[in-house]
Amino acid sequence: MIRKNSNSLLGKLMGIGFVCYFLCIILSTPVFNFLVKHYGICGEAILINESKRIRYHKATLLYNFYYHGVNYKSDSLEEDLTRVGDTIRVVYLKFLPSVNRPITYFEEKEIFSCK
Repeated sequence: MIRKNSNSLLGKLMGIGFVCYFLCIILSTPVFNFLVKHYGICGEAILINESKRIRYHKATLLYNFYYHGVNYKSDSLEEDLTRVGDTIRVVYLKFLPSVNRPITYFEEKEIFSCK
């Protein structure tokens, strides 16, 4: 009897954990976009000679920037592969710089902190 109840409780906890995990995955992008848009800090990044390609899409350059001596790399959405070495503006979270976006990701009126 006790074993059956503990299995039932374990199953419910695993189910709740599974749902929470997928909710975090699904909601992380909109939440991070909101945070970057409203609380982001502007900086500069350099387009590097590395590209990212997703099936059926053109290759895009990656950018590279440093914050407190740590290197962060992300997709620039820039399809012109001849722009390697150019500087672009990026917006990142001060408390979590791994969450960053190129300024071109947003519409011009959406970013209030970058000028």
